Amino acid sequence: MFPSHWPKWYLIPLSLAVVAIAVVVGLLSEPVGQALSPKVTPVPTMYFVNYAAPLSAECAKCHTDPQALAASAESPETAKSAYIDPATLNTPHARLGCITCHGGTGNQSDKNAAHEGLIADLSKSHPQDCLTCHRNLPAEIPGDNLRTPHGAVVNAAWEGSTCGVYCSDCHGAVGHGFDPVTGAVTCSMSVCLNCHRERNLGARLTDCDTCHVGPHDVAQVLSCSDCHTSTETWKQTTLKVHPIQLVGKHATTTCFTCHKWPNFKGLSGVCSDCHKRPHDFGNDNCALCHTPQGWAESAKALVAAANPIPHPTQGREDCRSCHGVQGAMSLPADHKDRTNDTCTVCHALAPSPAILHPVEGREACLACHGEGKIAQFPVATHAGRAEATCTTCHEPAGVTPLPISHSTQGREDCLMCHAPGGIKPYPETHTGWGNMLCLLCHKAGEAPTKAAHVFPQDHDGAAKNCVLCHPKNDFTTYHCDTCHAPAGMTQVHGARGIKDIQNKCVLCHPTGKKP
Repeated sequence: MFPSHWPKWYLIPLSLAVVAIAVVVGLLSEPVGQALSPKVTPVPTMYFVNYAAPLSAECAKCHTDPQALAASAESPETAKSAYIDPATLNTPHARLGCITCHGGTGNQSDKNAAHEGLIADLSKSHPQDCLTCHRNLPAEIPGDNLRTPHGAVVNAAWEGSTCGVYCSDCHGAVGHGFDPVTGAVTCSMSVCLNCHRERNLGARLTDCDTCHVGPHDVAQVLSCSDCHTSTETWKQTTLKVHPIQLVGKHATTTCFTCHKWPNFKGLSGVCSDCHKRPHDFGNDNCALCHTPQGWAESAKALVAAANPIPHPTQGREDCRSCHGVQGAMSLPADHKDRTNDTCTVCHALAPSPAILHPVEGREACLACHGEGKIAQFPVATHAGRAEATCTTCHEPAGVTPLPISHSTQGREDCLMCHAPGGIKPYPETHTGWGNMLCLLCHKAGEAPTKAAHVFPQDHDGAAKNCVLCHPKNDFTTYHCDTCHAPAGMTQVHGARGIKDIQNKCVLCHPTGKKP
């Protein structure tokens, strides 16, 4: 393997060189190996706790006997605090035995001998012993919505330092039947607050989320104190924050009358989230007609204030086709989301007055009925109306005005005879129309018509002198005895057997002549 001429002692330095090279390579590769190797987190060495339940019989015998405690205790208060309910000896911690956690001397009936080396609170003097069983303690308890200081307590226990908080502070005498974690006992938050103040612990006592995990879906944006006002009971709340103003009965109801526990989101803020519409018309936007201040009263007020519908609705059931959100006949802003079937709920049918004259040849309504015209419309309600809207509301009555049964020449003042209290008053429907309107509807000829006056107006030389037959302008009757003496007519007619002739002359003398 080596040249034959090399001396044998040469193997010694060669071997030493190989060993040196190996050592150097090893030293150089160690940092690289450590950098590449996975990190292993050291686990604290767990303590072993002696299981001493068989040695605890004498402890349980004394501490479950009130008489024995009273005889050996320094005071009644001490005896009361040392008593253990026998029923609690079956709990998981109690079955470990008294000596296991509290130390002392087992199977000793003498109090002093039994209490030698006694540990009153294991979690204060030997917290590592608690951690022997209780490992991986949670930072949060979702079921109770609590955050815990387990991390600080555990770290302090392994490091041997003091954190000011012990297991027994929260979990109490766990082996003696008291354990708040089970839910059987609920401590008010004042217990925690008092403890923090007494020990001057540096927790943020004003921030609820230091200890509590909010169960609500708004816990990220609201603090507990925004609604909860008591540290004794969570049910004591007040409304400080709400996206919409709550008035009326809404301001006095509980949160979860509307919201579904434990969440607050999911409501759109409209009435239909909680209220079912009791009628078929309209939609689920109840706020169009109702207010929280008065559910029924607000709707009644709307109905009372609604204007009547001034036109026929037959064939015009689609109100929004004319009364949309724009135009001269547009809906008010608060009506924009209302449906057709709600119109007649508030607005009653009250058609406008009919057109009492023929419209043929008079299609330009505003020529006479414009503002300031001879037949001015109501300005307050009709101002700005277009020509086409007149016949939308006003329809022809289908009647022809009566003709004027006398000549109007020299009688242009119609109200002289036809005003209220005149010889021929106009109907009440004509009140306030004036003289100029008469001839717009009523047509007059040059002479009275036969329909209006069948008796000859030139009878016996009357020469259209009306008062000869109608004294005092009383046109409701006639008087023939103005020219014909009553005594003579009675004698002549009585001879012929005609006795009742009072105002019945025209029955036999329609043309003013003898039969």
